[in-house]
Amino acid sequence: MEKNQVVYPCDNCGKIISSQTLPLSSGTTITPVGIRGPLVAKIPVVLGEREIQIDVEAVFKLNEPFFEIKRIKKNVYLTQCKLLPRSGVIAADGTLVSGKLFIGGFVRKNIEYATADCVEKEIVSGRIAHTTIDVPFTAVTEVVYTVPPVVNVRGVQKEIDLLSSCGCNDCTGTIMGKSGCEQYLEDNITFTESPYCELEGIRIFEDDINTDPLYHKTNSKVQLYNKVIEKMVVYIRVKVLQLQQVNIPIVHRCDDDEE
Repeated sequence: MEKNQVVYPCDNCGKIISSQTLPLSSGTTITPVGIRGPLVAKIPVVLGEREIQIDVEAVFKLNEPFFEIKRIKKNVYLTQCKLLPRSGVIAADGTLVSGKLFIGGFVRKNIEYATADCVEKEIVSGRIAHTTIDVPFTAVTEVVYTVPPVVNVRGVQKEIDLLSSCGCNDCTGTIMGKSGCEQYLEDNITFTESPYCELEGIRIFEDDINTDPLYHKTNSKVQLYNKVIEKMVVYIRVKVLQLQQVNIPIVHRCDDDEE
């Protein structure tokens, strides 16, 4: 500490509210027990997995001129991940080979930057501020199925013609044929489990270029910036699943054979 430097006490410098050491609690390890096959289970089945490359270029402006960008923290969020199961390749025997996957979302970026509030001949002082922006993206890719999805198509509507010897307003018996007042229809509808996605992982590569420069009004050697051009390559790995009924056979263990 330099001589003649006075240190004033803080009115509210913070304090520890509570602190304690927690003891180890005892417990019992439980081995999971399940039923043995053969059985039929409805479980998530992996239809396919895909890593999608998305190239994004964005221009954004911070709320004030900045001296330099210190750090950028990034997270990726998906707002859409929809599979069209029959939109890809279909084999000659009707087996689904691939489908189109529509995805959309945004990259949330928290940008920490330094300002130049006080500029002198050899010193630049300022604040560390931050701005959060969402950079949107959309993409379409083709997913090759490891296991084809189960898709049930609505059956053709059947109509049965009813015989009638009466008209719609009278029943004199003078007209005989198809009833014009009554229809008998038959529909066969089997519902399909909708495929869904799981976000497995993200890789991001980016280059941020400071643009729209301006010089500080008191020191022309200090350069500030207004805008940032961002070139970003995002790799998104998603897994596409569907609930399906699966036959699980009986499993013979070694101890069963010994018995």
